[in-house]
Amino acid sequence: MNIDNLIKNIKESYQIEKSLYDEYNVKRGLRNNDGSGVLVGLTRIGNVHGYIKDEHEIVPVEGKLRYRGIEIEDIIEHLENEDRFGFEEVIFLLLFGKLPNPVELIEFSTLLDANRSLPEGFTENMILKSPSKDIMNNLARCILALYSYDKDPDNISVDFKLNRAITIMAVYSFIIQNLVLELPAAFYS
Repeated sequence: MNIDNLIKNIKESYQIEKSLYDEYNVKRGLRNNDGSGVLVGLTRIGNVHGYIKDEHEIVPVEGKLRYRGIEIEDIIEHLENEDRFGFEEVIFLLLFGKLPNPVELIEFSTLLDANRSLPEGFTENMILKSPSKDIMNNLARCILALYSYDKDPDNISVDFKLNRAITIMAVYSFIIQNLVLELPAAFYS
């Protein structure tokens, strides 16, 4: 039996009747059966808007992404006008619910800088020894591996979780930089 037959067999064996989606209210993608967008969470941190109601009819529209009520396009436009990246501001916004003032931005950036170091051997073991053309997969693997280096990985206190989040966000760009700079050029061709 060849692989195509196996794939066909799996597709036939695991076919789900369409009526079961309605019976058990199973979502398909990011739309409800009535065309409205699926609620992504019960927080005010992020919001995706993908429809309007017009005379009781739901009409899909081009999606809008908001962080803490601010449209992502507005954030990008503001940063482009000032010719900066804004990584620190967006992290601050997501964590604390508002954009930082200039003093808060400097202090927060300093805090992130103080946490921008990877554990000894991390770059060699996680990046160089296991290269991948899929940078997103490699990045996810690196972030997950940080659990192994955490002094108290199962601590769920608010202060510890905030410190962990800041540490992960601080090394995030550092990991990406290492992924891009350390991999041989042959991986990108």
